[in-house]
Amino acid sequence: MREDRLSRAERGQAYTLEGFVGAMVVLMAVLFAIQAVVITPTTGGAVDRTVQAQLQQELQDSLLVAENDGNLSYLVRHWEVDESEDEVTFNGSDPALDDRRGHYNTSAFEKKFAIGEMLDERFANRSGQNYNVVLTYQNGSRADREALVYQGKPDTNAFAASYSVTLYDDQELTSDSESRSLKDVYDDPDLEPPIPRYSDESSEVYNVVEVRVIVW
Repeated sequence: MREDRLSRAERGQAYTLEGFVGAMVVLMAVLFAIQAVVITPTTGGAVDRTVQAQLQQELQDSLLVAENDGNLSYLVRHWEVDESEDEVTFNGSDPALDDRRGHYNTSAFEKKFAIGEMLDERFANRSGQNYNVVLTYQNGSRADREALVYQGKPDTNAFAASYSVTLYDDQELTSDSESRSLKDVYDDPDLEPPIPRYSDESSEVYNVVEVRVIVW
């Protein structure tokens, strides 16, 4: 009888352990499923406002991280001077594109800039979303713009974030072998920089550029 009671106790412990292990398996499966969730539009095509706010915050955080690393300023000043053509362009830009259709395709943008890598990893690869990257700056009395990446017209589910970068006269181009400053390029009568100087002559500020990203 004693052996029978012990065997029952042992069986009870085994059942308890089995139940515990089973619960852990279910819990791990749930956690894995949560981590694997990709946020996508609903069946009707609309994105929940809470989800959209979360995505927009992630986009803003990406811009902030890039700026803290100095990459946004690096991006905005990534010009090269072609003396033979008296031309200043964004380094590595696709000659088949223009300032309205984007200077870079997404592959080149992702390889050259930290913000491109973050956009590609978080939005393009994980969620299959498109994005545009646009620079807006003052040009005389008007605001002007250049598209660095253009993937089309955003739809109604689009969300955006932006960060303003202040450029200074003595900052150098980030891809030019001769280490020319922004003001050096602007003062050269034979050259037309992608972003002109717009500030009081007594100020050291060259221009203030808004880096805006639209995702959909």
